[in-house]
Amino acid sequence: MPRPSARRLLPVVLVYLPVPIVGAVLSALWNVGASPEGGGADMFLLGTALTPPLFLPAILVAAAHAARRDGLTGRIGAGFASLVALAFFAGSTANLANDFAAAEAAGTPLALTAGMAAIHLALALTVLYNAVPAVLGRAAGPDGLGAIEA
Repeated sequence: MPRPSARRLLPVVLVYLPVPIVGAVLSALWNVGASPEGGGADMFLLGTALTPPLFLPAILVAAAHAARRDGLTGRIGAGFASLVALAFFAGSTANLANDFAAAEAAGTPLALTAGMAAIHLALALTVLYNAVPAVLGRAAGPDGLGAIEA
């Protein structure tokens, strides 16, 4: 199993970026909201059954970029990435029933909502695995072998 590394965050996040983009497009086309009463405009601040709130992926990109740096900047970036991951974790688990209700009200496939939740859960766990050690000052050294104690 690979060792956790905050340097992996940016490539992971960049591979993930098409997911919220596709989710946002589908939310707008199908007018899917954050709740059965919501609509596609919910995607920006509340998220929808098909996409997280769009400000979160933007924060995640910036945080993943900052996490690649050494010192305090890297730890702060890893901390923000961890917070976004926790939001994704909560959205893909605790909020799933609400997402299913919103998807059903809009007439969209529940399997698509479940798939988006699974992607966000996997992303959250991957980000947390790589970011939390950096936040705690236990990231792998430049050679990937030793631990740096802050």
